[in-house]
Amino acid sequence: MKLSVFSIDGVAYPGVNVVSLKRSFSVLDGSNAGRTMDGAMQRDIIGTYYNYSLEIASDFSSPEEYDALYEVLSSPENSHTLVIPYAQETLTFQAYVANGEDELFHIYSGLNKWDGLSINFIAMKPQRRPA
Repeated sequence: MKLSVFSIDGVAYPGVNVVSLKRSFSVLDGSNAGRTMDGAMQRDIIGTYYNYSLEIASDFSSPEEYDALYEVLSSPENSHTLVIPYAQETLTFQAYVANGEDELFHIYSGLNKWDGLSINFIAMKPQRRPA
């Protein structure tokens, strides 16, 4: 049985081949941040946002799941519920799909084989706030 690396809106995709999963963080400031007259930085921290990028290969991927995932990711939705690895557990949060792309690898017996699907997920709100 193949395990799914992630799920979107409660749907797992064990039939897609995740070849890269990258996470990043941004500690964002509000409008009161900036340099004071003496050159010191004054922070107005809103919180820490965790964002992810994902790359999926068509090799060893189910064409049906690959296509279904593409449709979900490219849908004009405000956000999705993402469950994804974080530390030694998973993180569940609302994220929007900033962008995505793949390319046509080949056409064989009426089957369009797409490859290299890459997606960027951006957190809707901070997962951590200042104490």
